[in-house]
Amino acid sequence: MTLDQTENTKTAEDFSVMAAQIAGAHGVSGNLRLRLIGANPEVTARTFQPGQIVVLRKEGDDAGRQLTVQSVRKQSQPKGAWIARFKEVNDRNEAEALFGHAIFIRETERPSLPEGEFYVDQLIGLSIVTDAGRALGKLTDVLNTPANDVYVTDKNALIPAVSEFVLSVDVPGGVITVRDVPGLLD
Repeated sequence: MTLDQTENTKTAEDFSVMAAQIAGAHGVSGNLRLRLIGANPEVTARTFQPGQIVVLRKEGDDAGRQLTVQSVRKQSQPKGAWIARFKEVNDRNEAEALFGHAIFIRETERPSLPEGEFYVDQLIGLSIVTDAGRALGKLTDVLNTPANDVYVTDKNALIPAVSEFVLSVDVPGGVITVRDVPGLLD
């Protein structure tokens, strides 16, 4: 999706979903290495389409800078690396200066997920309770581990994000219900 002249006056606030972080420069012509945000980088990569406008921000920068996507492709080595090209970044020096910046897209540009799957930012802040009614705190982070994701609460509880433990996720209701397994959360 591209911005027309009237949309170009909108602020970076319209771009609220972090889709990637810039991990470095790639080559000499301004290509960027990206670390895609989300459990499934293949899905995240589909959000970037040629001609699409994204907003680049670094921490503490509310306004950001608009960039136009030219291409995004998967790199074979190192495993999991993605290379992006933006119209406004034309050499390695410009690319290196963007290291650590985050790339934001509009909520409406985020691909829909299958039933029962959620984006991490949809889960952060939800209350976690056991099926016995014990409050375990608010979800503060989701760790990606080789076996499965792990939910982290503000009370330092670590909960494997698998169906054996997570009974339900109610995003509109703001609650994740987990099985009360003796010893797991003590």
